[in-house]
Amino acid sequence: MKARPFAVGYRKGSGEGLVYGGILAALLAGFVAAYSHEPGLYIISALALMMSFYYFPLIEKGQPQLGANADGLFIGGIGFIGWAEIAQLEVFNTAVRSIRLSTLMVHLHRPLADVVAKPEKAPWWRKPMARPYRRKGDMRIEIALHPLQGAPDDILERLKAFRPDLG
Repeated sequence: MKARPFAVGYRKGSGEGLVYGGILAALLAGFVAAYSHEPGLYIISALALMMSFYYFPLIEKGQPQLGANADGLFIGGIGFIGWAEIAQLEVFNTAVRSIRLSTLMVHLHRPLADVVAKPEKAPWWRKPMARPYRRKGDMRIEIALHPLQGAPDDILERLKAFRPDLG
């Protein structure tokens, strides 16, 4: 496969229930709290709004969460990591009942703080929102591929087209 730049965002339907359901629950709890003067319902309303805010990136259109070009690997919330800093890429698959869950594991040569070539510039209010990755120590990043657009194996192939030796 020829190396071509690409970027993928969240798949449609991966977060609508969480975001819109949270907003609906917040509105419902807020109206009932205003009617019944029950302060505990205001807390539930605030928690539901915080949940919607946290999961909002899952419904944003046009926001890349994972991508690659000749400069390196892009991970939403981190930025670009140069190809020379990546030791290995692999996809780990698990299944819960009939649902396949895929995770891209990115192993680094050095700690993450030292390898980010171009950090993503995000406003302060986006810091507490959901991110597509989890850090596992300083030298490993796990990216959930199942909520992203595209097949996990295709994404791995497209990444390895830039550095075939990463297998």
